[in-house]
Amino acid sequence: MHRFSSEGFATAIFAFLCFVESVIGGFTTKVGPQPIWNATYTDKLRQDLLLNYDKFARPMQHYNTTLVRFGLALRHFEVNEFKSQLTVYTWVRMTWTDEKLKWNPKDYGEVDVVRLADHEIWQPDLFLYNSAVSSAVGHYANTHFLVYPNGEVLWVPPCQFTVLCDLNLLYWPFDIHTCSLKFGSWTYSGDHIDLELYNNTAEIEKDLTIDSTEWELLSASMEKGTSYYPCCEEPYPYIAANITIARRSPSYKAIIITPAFAILVLILSAFWLPPNAGEKLVLNGCVAVLICLFLLYFTQKIPAMGLHIPLIVLFYSNCLYVVSCTMIGSVVVIWLSRTKHSSPLPWVIKKPLTGSLGKWLGLTSYINQSTLTHRVTAEEMRDHHVTDLDDHNSCTDDHIFKPTTKLSVQQDWVLLAAAIDRISFCFYCLVSLIMAVQYSL
Repeated sequence: MHRFSSEGFATAIFAFLCFVESVIGGFTTKVGPQPIWNATYTDKLRQDLLLNYDKFARPMQHYNTTLVRFGLALRHFEVNEFKSQLTVYTWVRMTWTDEKLKWNPKDYGEVDVVRLADHEIWQPDLFLYNSAVSSAVGHYANTHFLVYPNGEVLWVPPCQFTVLCDLNLLYWPFDIHTCSLKFGSWTYSGDHIDLELYNNTAEIEKDLTIDSTEWELLSASMEKGTSYYPCCEEPYPYIAANITIARRSPSYKAIIITPAFAILVLILSAFWLPPNAGEKLVLNGCVAVLICLFLLYFTQKIPAMGLHIPLIVLFYSNCLYVVSCTMIGSVVVIWLSRTKHSSPLPWVIKKPLTGSLGKWLGLTSYINQSTLTHRVTAEEMRDHHVTDLDDHNSCTDDHIFKPTTKLSVQQDWVLLAAAIDRISFCFYCLVSLIMAVQYSL
């Protein structure tokens, strides 16, 4: 009886333990996701790789360095002169080795590549240091990674970078600019993340580049550099992409350069009009209005700059000064030629004008008119025998002499006005030549 009770008690204990195990086993789940009935090798590989994966931890021991290879493929670019910004549309290429993403293809049905999203695994925090955008979070698009069995990760996101660029518009519209894009890790030093050029090539790929209608791409290259900061002893490597562009200027030659030449010709041609021609003022006024219109056009095309004022703007503004001075000179010349002068031209001024200087200035026609008008000489005055006894002859002599003398005096002043025009023409030719040489270099 005692033996039966002991065996029954043991049996009851064993049954109770089996019951407890079955109950506890029913509420216990295995660690890790359970595969579905039609799971593929890729599903199993993703589960094994991403199980307990921390995307915020660098996938390497803290005393080792992660080597990131960086490259660019240029697609398109735009320039904003008013904001001094260059916007570049590129494809970025980055590769690195992730020690936590290695596998044996034989264990997963020979799967040799897996595609993972950007939010699933670690990625280097490479940012554009000289970005013109307030936030640098959205540098890279949400594209997937390509991961290979040896842990190599390839990432090729399309990106849009906007950088600040020191645009020197001194030679606008024939200006050439070089802008730099500086990439580097935001939090890691060179002891943790080192940078290297993709495929060890310094050239930026331009096979997929879409040409700009206004700008021509002269060169695009990359170089590696290292920065040291006063706060830290560690090196901070970076990749600098240098892009050199030149403005396409054929249209500007027709719109700006050709009118500049025409303006100079119109300014100089005003000096060859007759001294008493009022068209001088009309021509100079039209040229002044034309120059003001061009200056207004420049305010719409070129930003206001404290330094590096474009030479073409200085040229047109100086042409406006020249036209203003020419206008004043034209007023003086018209006044000299149209005003009735009672006093003759001083001999000191008249003699060189009727001599070799006048011929050198091309005043031969004006000199001949002055000589033909001056008919009354000293001998003719003696031949008239002007006396107080013969009033009729005296009146006749006055009628012949006085108008002729006044006309001669007036022609002398016209000669002086024409000489001023020709001298001004020579002076402004020299000024125009100096301006053309100075603003074309």
